[in-house]
Amino acid sequence: MAPDVRGRTSADVAPEAFFASVAQLILDLDGTLINTEQLVDEVVSAVLHTRGVFTPSQVRIAMEQVRGMRPMDGTKAIIAILQLTDCTPESILAETSSLLNARWCEVNMMPGAKRLLEYLHRHKIKTALATSTPSDFLEKKMASHDGWIKKLDVITTGDEVVNGKPAPDIFKLAMDRLGVTDPKLCLVLEDTPLGVIAAKAAGAFVIAIPSIQNDDGAYAEAGADAILKSLLDFDPRKWGLPEFEDRIDVELNHPDDTEGDMNSGDEKTDGKKAVDTVLPLSPFIYLGGPVVKGFGRGSKTLGIPTANLEITDGPAKREAEKLAPGIYFGWAGLRLTGDTDRNMTRDTDQKLIDTTERDRLDDTHSTNKTYPMVMSIGWNPFFENAVKTCEPWLLADFENDFYGAELRLKVLGYIRPEANFVSLESLIERIHKDAEVAKGALLLDQFAEARKDAYLTFEEER
Repeated sequence: MAPDVRGRTSADVAPEAFFASVAQLILDLDGTLINTEQLVDEVVSAVLHTRGVFTPSQVRIAMEQVRGMRPMDGTKAIIAILQLTDCTPESILAETSSLLNARWCEVNMMPGAKRLLEYLHRHKIKTALATSTPSDFLEKKMASHDGWIKKLDVITTGDEVVNGKPAPDIFKLAMDRLGVTDPKLCLVLEDTPLGVIAAKAAGAFVIAIPSIQNDDGAYAEAGADAILKSLLDFDPRKWGLPEFEDRIDVELNHPDDTEGDMNSGDEKTDGKKAVDTVLPLSPFIYLGGPVVKGFGRGSKTLGIPTANLEITDGPAKREAEKLAPGIYFGWAGLRLTGDTDRNMTRDTDQKLIDTTERDRLDDTHSTNKTYPMVMSIGWNPFFENAVKTCEPWLLADFENDFYGAELRLKVLGYIRPEANFVSLESLIERIHKDAEVAKGALLLDQFAEARKDAYLTFEEER
């Protein structure tokens, strides 16, 4: 499916015929509500490499093929795929389970999961959990997650059905327990192609939310009715449900430059000033580290210099995993010394803000060195990044590069998902629009005060 200029495929929006059809939700667990997939991949991969000589690619492909299966089913399938002969499924599963049970406490909720669960509970929308996890594993896996699972109306586990995903058994059981009379009144949220196949076979509508970077084609082939980048992008209004009430209106200063087909879908207009919306994060996310060289495309290709952070390991990785791929805004603190000292001359794209607003955003004469910023995090579909990147754009002009300088970010809110674009020009226009949204949001009192955070001014560590 070809993307439109918003970077969305036709699968991203539910057909209008679906709008008023949903009464119940069924949620997958791993990779949909909790971020277990990376931990499971790490542990299972390590165990498999002790059982034979494989390339990382061989193991990764084998694990992708079984993602969403019950643990025993998946273990048997991996043994067959990798042609292991000197071990049993029971022995591998026992070893991986022991290692995982000791580390489930490391697992965070997926971005947007808590927000979704609170919304469903607040609006009394009947909701079931349909997880391939066996019941005896589930309690250990969920021990560090504040008991929210008990607020769900129905829980179904992999050991309660004869056939695991991609068979529809677990979703049919969940529907039966929810009292569903028509599967087309049911919406399933899943993160794996096998889960999508199972839910479609049960007769439900399905939104796919891939938990690990993947080809959307696999989800489309599985029959997904929509494919989203994260739970933050779920719009219940498209399925006949009450809207989320937590997005905040932001006035933009470029109504004449605003085109409807270039927006995230949340822009409005009052005839004078365009209005977009942002989603405040709760809690805010802190990132930091030395500025590293990126791909060289920010300044050269886009004319948008970014101050990249490394997020592939350490504390920055753990914090970055709490953010869904997408575009965010917040404040940046920059510590410049020696050759990295800066001479900031003006706010980038000065026409975005008037003099009064500039006084509130500009920190030119402050010793704190804090700046408004807009940031992308993810794989950048237009450039097809192979690794997850964090690319903040500090909304100020700098005469010199400052690689190696310490950069600290306080990420306050979410603007939109990552998107592909039909042209480089449309990408650049959208990035400048994101900067405009960020500056408008940071003028709001609830976000403006955050620039005084002692972490950003290097008065405190985290």
